[in-house]
Amino acid sequence: MKICVLNCSPKNNLSLTLQTVLYLQKWYQEKLNEDEFDIIPAFSGKVTEKIEETVKKSDLIIMSGAVFHFDVHSSMGKLLDLLSDNYYDTIKDKPVTFISTSGMLGDSLAHNRFEMWAKRNGLRYINSLSLESSEILSPTGREELFCWFKYVKAMAEYYKNKNMPKAKLHGRVVLLDTCENQISKIGSAIINAKQRFEASGFETEIITLRDKNISHCTGCQSCFSNRTCIFNDDWEKTFEKLYLNTDMIVYFGELHYATLGNCYKTFLERHACLGRSGIEDEVIKSYFFILDEKSDGEDISAFKFNCETFDGLNCSYLSDVCKIESSEKMQELYDKMTIAYNSDIMPQNGFLKNGIRTGFAKIAASVKNRCPGDYSYFKAIGCYETIQASPHVKWLDNAEDAKKDREARLIPYKMTLSHLEELPTITERRKNKSISVIERQKAAAKISVLIKSN
Repeated sequence: MKICVLNCSPKNNLSLTLQTVLYLQKWYQEKLNEDEFDIIPAFSGKVTEKIEETVKKSDLIIMSGAVFHFDVHSSMGKLLDLLSDNYYDTIKDKPVTFISTSGMLGDSLAHNRFEMWAKRNGLRYINSLSLESSEILSPTGREELFCWFKYVKAMAEYYKNKNMPKAKLHGRVVLLDTCENQISKIGSAIINAKQRFEASGFETEIITLRDKNISHCTGCQSCFSNRTCIFNDDWEKTFEKLYLNTDMIVYFGELHYATLGNCYKTFLERHACLGRSGIEDEVIKSYFFILDEKSDGEDISAFKFNCETFDGLNCSYLSDVCKIESSEKMQELYDKMTIAYNSDIMPQNGFLKNGIRTGFAKIAASVKNRCPGDYSYFKAIGCYETIQASPHVKWLDNAEDAKKDREARLIPYKMTLSHLEELPTITERRKNKSISVIERQKAAAKISVLIKSN
């Protein structure tokens, strides 16, 4: 496979993102025994013959660069415009992705812009990645980077060959019907999804929320103290059936004011008894929807953003949000989920397009006093272990000092790169998936009460 990296950082060789790309190149050429991985010098305002030729012969394009003010850097923005305006036939149908090392919450806006650009210009977009730059120096960070790279490479090969992927391990997929009323179009889509996943080797189950007796959450907050809801209905049983031993969840519903409707929202609100919006285990998710008579394109954009936000808080990997239309496009997304599963994507608790665990750590820390059981559990499994920023900060007032500062920051990355001997060891995904989440939370709450009483 021929991989082309377009380095769009204005820092050129002083870019931390470029050091990340060098990790990928070393893995690709030295450890995976592949031969062609071209890194194009920083984009300087025009598409050179070298850029055009390398892009033309590539099987995969990786864009690397910074995120500034929650958006792609202006240098990348200019390159995107030039490619779409003058080189549409060259880039059309090419698999493309984006990597950054900002790792901030606002990065989602930049990634969404890049995805929109790719899809509108006929490229095959592959879910991109943003890692916290300091995390790349850690084993966990390199593990996530490698899993993402493995996924991107497999997706590019899939687009080239179009072979249906087989699940590498026995996995479980849940298809969740969130509609308040039976809708034939959604029922048909669920049956087709079940057939596709079973053909790939997954155990597949359908859960229909409207058939469950689930009461509306009253907001009494008694569950925050004892992890036991005042209602004795189908919620707990449905929750466990949905998440326990599950590797992937596919949501089907009717889009209603940029959400999946009240039936799903009722089920979702009862998650409050866990002390947060959802669960900590990694689950790959996709959403399929049809529009109700009041929905429009604005609702679709808002829905996608809402899913990204919520699933980020759930520490899950969101594969895509897709309108129910052609069966071919839907099958492609099912295959994309299978490839993500095979690649051990998001091996640790992480945010969508936001690097590993840091975003959740900040949010969970803010509810430390309200949900001590959660905080104790996550701290015990290392969710707050991040490399702290240096307190020795000095202002830089000229270009020469700024350049020296960037060169100094590159030293640990270059040292890590030079000592990179083996491929990362991949953590077993969802190693706690056979343990009841609800029982685990109740146990954590009891431990917290005992600690307080002593």
